[in-house]
Formats: sequence, structure tokens, C-alpha cells
Amino acid sequence: MSCLDLGAATAAYNDAHTRVALAGDGRLAIAQRQPGSKRWIQQGSLPPVDGLRLTALCWAPTELGGMIAAGATDGSVVLWQEAPGTGDMWRLLVTLREATLAVQGLAFAPAELGPQLAVAYADGFVRFFQASSLLAPTTWELHNLFRVGSGGAATSLSWRQPEPNLPPLLLVGTATAGAQVWMYQERLMSWTQAATLGSLQDYEGLPVADVAWAPAVGRPCDIAAVAAGPVVLLWEVQGVADGPHYHQLARLQHAASVWQLEWHLLGSWLAVSTEKGEVCMWRPDLSGEWLMLSRIVGS
Repeated sequence: MSCLDLGAATAAYNDAHTRVALAGDGRLAIAQRQPGSKRWIQQGSLPPVDGLRLTALCWAPTELGGMIAAGATDGSVVLWQEAPGTGDMWRLLVTLREATLAVQGLAFAPAELGPQLAVAYADGFVRFFQASSLLAPTTWELHNLFRVGSGGAATSLSWRQPEPNLPPLLLVGTATAGAQVWMYQERLMSWTQAATLGSLQDYEGLPVADVAWAPAVGRPCDIAAVAAGPVVLLWEVQGVADGPHYHQLARLQHAASVWQLEWHLLGSWLAVSTEKGEVCMWRPDLSGEWLMLSRIVGS
């Protein structure tokens, strides 16, 4: 285990979990995991954008090369691109300004859906930015949007893995209406709400902190994880292509409010980080009951 003295307020791993982007104390840095060890070293810094307080980070799929997006409290979205073959040289690519309220979360689409970025805002909108070219994704423009309705702010996002004959699906956390499943209709070139997972009572009136769609690997149904307060709700979702049906699979209780969720690549483990600086590792036993099998406490 290693400690990076960056005062990080938000962080994001790349797809391979070999690099992590950290934002804090007015700085943006990249750390690299050393091969064959658990040690991390700071690899480089990204060109700063003066006056922005960053709230969220995410990496692009590896097919887009080294690319990082960040959201800020003033609604700005900033993209950086790594110079090929350098390993630690980054350039500021573009700053997108389509809103004045804070960015709450952002997520690049899976590579199969092309170069696009979904951004959740405090004004209740989810906006989609698309690059003009996959080979040279240097110009990004707003190309679609939707509003979460009575859900207040849009707080978090998670794309479902694409499959043949399945439309693009996005899991959206909200401040006052739980979690929603949205579906892209190619014929209408717009997003429509396909389902709301649970009711306000299920979330005890608390805003959703994070959402995570489990990898669809060998399962007859989907699993969506939704965090609100100290609880993570697991929802089993079926028939996502033609009107989803869902039920609550499990309710995972924690000692402190949950900050972030992340699934193992095979969807067999769920990692849950909390405001107490701990990471709880959950997985189901042979009977399907979800158990916390380990807990990692930060120093």
C-alpha cells in the first residue's frame, strides 16, 4: 500500500486499474501502479484550469487513447488528452460550458457506442457531448440531453454494457427521486425514461450518491447498485429492452454514508467506499445472500 500526498477530493481509475487521476488542492495528477506490486507513484500533472473547483473525474475507454474528463462547480466540463507514447505529457483539449450549476457526475460511453460523454448536472439535466471523430477526438459538441423530471439534481451515471439488439441504456441517480433507467431510441434520436427503481421510501428520502450497473457476464438478468446514505440497494432488472421489470435483490447496510460504488470486471464483487475512509467488499454466497467479506480501513 502507498500514500499519495495530494489532498485528493475526487479520483478515478482507468479501465485497467493501473492508473488513477486525482484532483485536489487545485491540482490534477496521475499516479501509476508499479508492475507486480501495490506501490503507486505520481506520474505527472495535468495542465490546470484557473479558477475551477473540480467535483468529478472519469477516464475515457482505452480505444480513445489517454483522455480524462472533469466536471466543476460552475458547470464547466474539461477534457485533457495524453500525447501518444509520452506516458506523462498531457494537454488541455477543450472546456465545455453548457450549464451554470455544478457537475455532479460524468461517464464516457462504452467504446462500442462511439466517442461520447454523459454529464449529470445539478440543474437536473443529463447532457451528452460527442466527438466529431473517433480517430481525432479533439472537437466535442452537445448533441443530446434530457431532464430527470421531478428528481431534482442528476447526481450520478452508469452506462450498461452494450449488447446486440439492445438500445443504449443509462442508469441515473437523482437527488429526490431515487434511480432511473433511461433508454436511447434511435428512431426518435432521443432518450426516454424506461423505469424508476423503487420508491422514495426505499431510499428513505435521501439523495442518491452513486449508481453502478454490474457487468452483464453470464447472468440471466441485470443487477443495478444504488447508494443513498449508508445503504446500497441492489436491484435485479429484467427485460431491459422492452419495459424493464425489477425487484429489490438486497439491502447492504454500512456504518457511514456511502460515497462510491465499483463492480469487479466479472460482476462477482462490489466495492463500496464510505465517508469513514473504508472500503467494504461484498459478494453473494452460494445461496445468493450478499455478505460483506472484507473491510479495508484507510490510515
